[in-house]
Amino acid sequence: MSDYDEDDKPTVVLDLNALKKQKLKDEEDLANMANRIEFNVHQEGEEDQEEELEEAETNLFKVIYFDFQSELFATTPLPNGFESIIISDVKELNQQLKTKDFQIVVFNYDAHPKAVNQLTMQIKQKLPTTKTLIVAKNISPKKAKLHAQTPSGANGYLSHPLNEDKLKAEFLRIFAVK
Repeated sequence: MSDYDEDDKPTVVLDLNALKKQKLKDEEDLANMANRIEFNVHQEGEEDQEEELEEAETNLFKVIYFDFQSELFATTPLPNGFESIIISDVKELNQQLKTKDFQIVVFNYDAHPKAVNQLTMQIKQKLPTTKTLIVAKNISPKKAKLHAQTPSGANGYLSHPLNEDKLKAEFLRIFAVK
């Protein structure tokens, strides 16, 4: 017979299948969140155009760094000469994408690949003046070329580690191709 003390210890039972299902559901919800975004193009008035002309004189174009559930861009030195904004919320990204002016959205692919693919595909289809740049760990030129040919392909790709010079060079390359 066993001791009474051993039988009296609490037992924890984990349902691994339920945990896996919940994780898949969470990932699917993140990817679907991007599907629910409606990109509305802003109708600019004359006042808006005058303000944008003043901004264009000081900055070449706007670069939006989308730091969704990560802090990659908050901790990376960013290049000067661009109107830069770091966003971590999908609603705020939607607000920034309403402009008809040329801009680049930079995504951290490693944080949420499915959501990034959905967003890049929607931007590519609905916002021709907005270009995308994907940043990922260990992305080879071959993988980047293959991904660029998909419906969710970006206009540019960079691999970690990032620095100001690499970012600036890629922004200017994308701007020249526009």
